[in-house]
Amino acid sequence: MKKMYNPFWSYDVIKTEQWLSKMAHSGLTFAELNRWTRCFYFTETPTNSRIYRIAYDKLKSPILPKTLQVEGWKAIATKGKWQVTTNNRPEQTIRNFPTRDGVIKHNQTITYLFYGLLFYLISVLIAPISLAFSYLFTDESIVVEESPYWIVTYLFFALAIGLVLLGIYSIIKITKTNNILKNSQVIRATTQLNNGIDTQAEKHLKRSGRWVTKIRLGWMYSPDKLEKWLESMEQQGLNLYRVSKIGTVFHFTKGQPRYIAYRVDYQRQPPAGYFSIHREAGWRDCFVSYSNLENWTIWSQEYKENQQRPQLYSDYFTRIKQAKKIVFTYTAFFLPFTLLYLYFLVNNLNRQTELSQWLSWGTFVFMLCITIYGSLLVKLWTYYIRLKKQATT
Repeated sequence: MKKMYNPFWSYDVIKTEQWLSKMAHSGLTFAELNRWTRCFYFTETPTNSRIYRIAYDKLKSPILPKTLQVEGWKAIATKGKWQVTTNNRPEQTIRNFPTRDGVIKHNQTITYLFYGLLFYLISVLIAPISLAFSYLFTDESIVVEESPYWIVTYLFFALAIGLVLLGIYSIIKITKTNNILKNSQVIRATTQLNNGIDTQAEKHLKRSGRWVTKIRLGWMYSPDKLEKWLESMEQQGLNLYRVSKIGTVFHFTKGQPRYIAYRVDYQRQPPAGYFSIHREAGWRDCFVSYSNLENWTIWSQEYKENQQRPQLYSDYFTRIKQAKKIVFTYTAFFLPFTLLYLYFLVNNLNRQTELSQWLSWGTFVFMLCITIYGSLLVKLWTYYIRLKKQATT
């Protein structure tokens, strides 16, 4: 039996499946997986052609559904929630494949953890770096005392930088894989206004003065205000043409006033049929975010003046539930850093004895971070309170 080490195999299951198929074609058939050591074990067999599928499910059973068994699928390794299945039939003749929904959700959980780790490490590194810069802009001399414990500091910084690089690589790699999986599973089909952009038509609109661009930063922390703003723009005769890929730049064309209902929806993981259900109800997706951390969709639907305003969800309870999800998700990110920078600020001010030292670069950075994170928390919770009041009136 031959052992091969593949540390990042779960970051790109499609590439791993292709690798397993390639190994089988070379005479090494996959037999076992050790998910803790990230090692794959192969047995030497005659050259054969087979395909693999990797799935992740907390309720995974070693016995496959009959629909998959009929198609020729066999489970060859089940470790924890991971399951590897194989099929020796040509891929083009297979109609049913093991679902990858669980892999997508698992990948998103991993990216959330790496985002949290990155925010924590960056906040920890900013504090000493800011203090170092503040000393560079003062006349105070810097005295470095020799100590055998400096090696611990150097090792900590090396470890922190290494983890930051690992986090960035992991987020980029997993996000790319998830986008491919979502497209192949048709979980999140997007028909954004950005697709099929007619550049010549846009140039003509700009030359004729009918093109208007507006920037809205941080709208996801007060999505109800974005809805009202977009609807007011439509009633002024500024019709939404498209939204930039990052979702902060809104392009309008000057036209006729319209009654259009806008709804901003947040989904950690859009369920199967999410887009098709809303489209069948007459909604149009104007913007769909690509980030694993922020899964936002802006929906729109036109209606007549004498008609009732369309609702994406039929009851306020669902909207409040969605708002609670938004508030708690972002609070879990912003509150720890607000408190951390507040601690750094107080600790820094307590060490200063003169007013000029209080107005240092480090103090400015800490106050700026506290202001940014604190203002976002205020926007989030006031949004939630507004919805609660609407539900009770």
